[in-house]
Amino acid sequence: MSANTIATQLEDARQRLARYLAAEAKILESQEYQVGNGGTARRTRRAELEQVQNGIREVRMEIARLTAASTGRGRVSYLRPRY
Repeated sequence: MSANTIATQLEDARQRLARYLAAEAKILESQEYQVGNGGTARRTRRAELEQVQNGIREVRMEIARLTAASTGRGRVSYLRPRY
């Protein structure tokens, strides 16, 4: 992958992480909320906390992988001694 592609993917992953963290905060504040009163009221339930937290873990792992790829770390080199 080119450095440009990795940088773009890394930025996308960071934005996704920010959205997941915002969703987690909203879930922790209130899982369910109601809009309106009486017979016209609508109830809305947010996503499951466990699913959002799994998404956060996955995106953090992706960020770590992309960061390692962009810095060149994570590569394995094998050296063979000369005789």
